[in-house]
Formats: sequence, C-alpha cells, structure tokens
Amino acid sequence: MPDRLYATDNADFERLLSLGFTESEAKRLLYLRDHVDEQVEYREILEESRRLNFIRWLIEHDRISR
Repeated sequence: MPDRLYATDNADFERLLSLGFTESEAKRLLYLRDHVDEQVEYREILEESRRLNFIRWLIEHDRISR
C-alpha cells in the first residue's frame, strides 16, 4: 500500500481523521476504496446488479413481459 495520498484524497483523508480514525486507518480505508473493484466477487456482484437493473428497466418500459 502506498504511503502517499493523491491530491483528490486529501479532503477524504482529513474527513476520516476528523471522525476519529488514525492516520494509518484513514490511509487503509482510502486505499481499499480505490481498489475494491479489483476483487473478483465485487465485480461479479456488480455485473449481476447491472443485469437485474436492466431487466427491471425492460419490464417497467413494457419491452418484455413478466
């Protein structure tokens, strides 16, 4: 895990510190946030969710029937 934060993370980092997280906890949370989509299970859940949302849209717009 890199020790440096990107400029865009500074506000989030400061917010986490203000909420009582330690510096190392805040860095870890920001790292996890930026890398969560690398996990296979997360990608699979996201793909399934998108398919279900599309099917829901098709039904709601009378493109297919139940």
